[in-house]
Amino acid sequence: MSQSSLDPPVRVNPAERLAEYFAPDDGRDALRVLGGLLVGLGFAMVFLRKSTPGLGSGWGDFGLFAVLLVATVFLYGIALAGRAATGTSRPWEAVYAVFGVVLAPFTLAQFVQLINGTPGAPLNIAWIFLVTAALAAFAGMNGFRYGWLLACIALIVSWSALWSKILSNGLAAHFGVYRALLLVLAAALLVAGWVARGAGRSRAATSEARPGDPGLFAEFVTGASIAAVIAGGLSIGRLAALANPFATVPGPSSALGWEIVLLIVSLAALAWGSRAAARGPVYVGGFGLLLFLFIAGADLNDSSPSSSLMGWPVVLVIVGIVAFVLSVFPGLKVQSPIRSASGQGSPPPGPST
Repeated sequence: MSQSSLDPPVRVNPAERLAEYFAPDDGRDALRVLGGLLVGLGFAMVFLRKSTPGLGSGWGDFGLFAVLLVATVFLYGIALAGRAATGTSRPWEAVYAVFGVVLAPFTLAQFVQLINGTPGAPLNIAWIFLVTAALAAFAGMNGFRYGWLLACIALIVSWSALWSKILSNGLAAHFGVYRALLLVLAAALLVAGWVARGAGRSRAATSEARPGDPGLFAEFVTGASIAAVIAGGLSIGRLAALANPFATVPGPSSALGWEIVLLIVSLAALAWGSRAAARGPVYVGGFGLLLFLFIAGADLNDSSPSSSLMGWPVVLVIVGIVAFVLSVFPGLKVQSPIRSASGQGSPPPGPST
């Protein structure tokens, strides 16, 4: 008998085998993205068809829960497994993680339905989206930066549902309090993002972030901007009363103070996002300015809206002209209140030629 036949079998480390399966490759990564999207859409379509009464015979609560659970676990689990195997964040992993987190609240709501609960109850919505925020944050801690934004959005929903239960008669009876609570949450998200940003600096050398990239802090800024813009723009629904004066539209009135909050928050988000090259705050700030245009433009803070040019139109034009005129003075030095993502101001001008 040959000596080679007596050698013990070579055991392959499961981690090494997993790394081989998920080895980075542009072509295989593209197939993984396609596969994940199609699998997720396929399971979601099964749930839609089997849960809609008008489409024929449906499934019971357990079958519907099983469909969503399999899709969520597959997408979220494969994303984390791929991240652990490759050691780097690949685009396909981010697609799987985001899709899995998006499916999570639907899966948890179906679980509540399975145990004969009420998925739409405020406390159930609160814990469902709190768990979703935890899953998104865990994905963020494992290198999926967009997980932090999803966590922020889920926290906004959870926070709102919690206070809808705590406040008597729900949020609709306490819009002023709710707006203040949204600003408190926005401030908390900024603080949390700043802490997370500081904790992540030690890993910056091994990350693929570009120089000057604000990193995960930009996702917290986006989340905080969303909360603050919602607080300032809640009265947008009152526009319906202009089209139909006989309609009763629930919602807060557009007090001048909240219009100012909406304007300042939107401008700040735009300024920070532009300076830090972060798209999220820019999008939110732009949407906030659009809300401000309709809310202030339609004079919703007045019980009798009019077409008068006095007020916001005149103030905005005058302030805008003054700012532009000041900007054309070459000798004027203004320190920007918004620093770049790297924490430094604008670079000094180069030597003249």
